[in-house]
Amino acid sequence: MSTHKYYLISSLAIVLCISSFGFAQSSFNKVGTAGVLFLNLPAGAGAQGMGKAYSGMEQGASASFWNPALLGWEKSTETFIGYSSWLIDIHNQTAAVSFPLKGLGVGISQRLVTTSSMSETTTSRPRGTGESFGYQDIALGLSISRAFSDRFALGGTLKYIRESVADLYAHGFAVDIGSLYWLGYRDLRFYMVLRNFGPDMAYGGTFLDTRVQGNIKEEVELSYGEFTLPVSFTLGTTGTIWQSGTHALLLAIEANHPADYSPRLHVGTEYKFGNHLKIRGGYGLNYEQESWSLGCGIMAKNLFIDFAYAAMQDFSGIISYSMRYAIPSRRS
Repeated sequence: MSTHKYYLISSLAIVLCISSFGFAQSSFNKVGTAGVLFLNLPAGAGAQGMGKAYSGMEQGASASFWNPALLGWEKSTETFIGYSSWLIDIHNQTAAVSFPLKGLGVGISQRLVTTSSMSETTTSRPRGTGESFGYQDIALGLSISRAFSDRFALGGTLKYIRESVADLYAHGFAVDIGSLYWLGYRDLRFYMVLRNFGPDMAYGGTFLDTRVQGNIKEEVELSYGEFTLPVSFTLGTTGTIWQSGTHALLLAIEANHPADYSPRLHVGTEYKFGNHLKIRGGYGLNYEQESWSLGCGIMAKNLFIDFAYAAMQDFSGIISYSMRYAIPSRRS
């Protein structure tokens, strides 16, 4: 057996074994044990259209969100913006810029998640107090990547995270670490990404907890408890499985292991027609709401515009939009 075929079979076997192990142990999930879950929302319509099997795709500036190692081969300055209206009127906005700098790939990213104003209710006034409050999440990231050869790159992202509800907030830091290896057989690649690794966070301030013992009711002042970050580990492989002239079909398979849920499997495909059109499809296994997704991308010179739709079981589907623009580097 040739080395290339060995790498291909080994990569697929590792991904499928991890996924099978995860599904076998999925009888118990630690749902609700992690906070700042907005970090798990997909960034960009390209990723949404491929069912989140996107950590090995050549994607420019949005790699800051998915796999910073991909920035190691960056040869141009690129900007990226994305938007999706998530469940229950949640607005997911992402933006990033990437550029080469002295042999490194650098990315600066921002994720902003907001909701519309909500009415305040209390146990004594369940119909509302007449006041309203807002909810906002923000993450600012700095990514640095280096390609150690034409096949291997390693990158990391340092993120500042802040979550606020009304006048309460929690903030902290997290890191993403990603790697990508081109196997040398066509465009087949293998990658690993660790996301949202960092210390626990907690809301500042105190609150009053009402306790009743017999006929005595008392209020006790307590501090908010700490919560963990939504750490996850992704292992996957991506490559073109069919090509004829200007037509090409790419397949991506990823096993994702979140800390607060049993492992999930993401499968995505992308059909490419020349340099102007991409049609995508994806499916996520072991999700309670998400399942299949579809998307398309239109390319005109250095401008890329993507659209995607993701189906939900009990909610309206999610529509995503994103755009990126690349400025080629000047060479002497």
